[in-house]
Amino acid sequence: MKTRSLISSTLLLGAGALFAASTHATILTFDLSPAVPNYGDIPGAYGDNVNAASDSVGSYLMGNGYTPNITTEYRTWQISTNTVVYNNLDFWDFNYGDLVNVAFGVSSANHFAEITLVPEPGWAIRLNSFDLAGYSRIDHPNSQVRIMDAANETVLIDYSPVTVLGAGGITGTHSTFTPNLTYGNAISIRFGYNDWNIGIDNINFDQVTVVPEPETYAMLLAGLGLLGFMAYRKSQNA
Repeated sequence: MKTRSLISSTLLLGAGALFAASTHATILTFDLSPAVPNYGDIPGAYGDNVNAASDSVGSYLMGNGYTPNITTEYRTWQISTNTVVYNNLDFWDFNYGDLVNVAFGVSSANHFAEITLVPEPGWAIRLNSFDLAGYSRIDHPNSQVRIMDAANETVLIDYSPVTVLGAGGITGTHSTFTPNLTYGNAISIRFGYNDWNIGIDNINFDQVTVVPEPETYAMLLAGLGLLGFMAYRKSQNA
């Protein structure tokens, strides 16, 4: 027994860039290898540069493909000081609703959990969906769930307050969030504010190619043309 004491659709375009159709997606299921005990640390490398169904730290489900240009970061924050106190989240295998193998915050009161998705240069992220559920198969009302710009700590989507489901049926249930958010910088999912009895699973995200807007192409072509003209003038004066 564990004793340690909605839906939106958004597209955000970066200045001077468009996002091409995605062909890569990964689903983080927290099926770890080697196995981690309850309260064990989620490996920091889980979800980094995924290009196969499994790697040295665990296995994944494939959405539209894999995400070799995205890395993941796990943190537990202290609310009162707004500082990171643990550079990891913990693992639990059952009883978070009907979810199996979840990540949750290392500590409970005055803390929250965070998972950050970081794209390499030239790539953006599309966060399709993720699941949250309450331990031990009970609903958790008035929960806070936010999607943040990881660099500026600005809120992109705020689901708060929301009831995170856990009760229902024989095996419990869960809440699914479908932000459908495309963003050109690192984004964070924050959950479990003052409540480590909320776990996350099945984080479905794409990597998306960033291409310049037509105006940016024009500026690039103009710049290349100017460089060519300067090279031509130099050759004529040589």
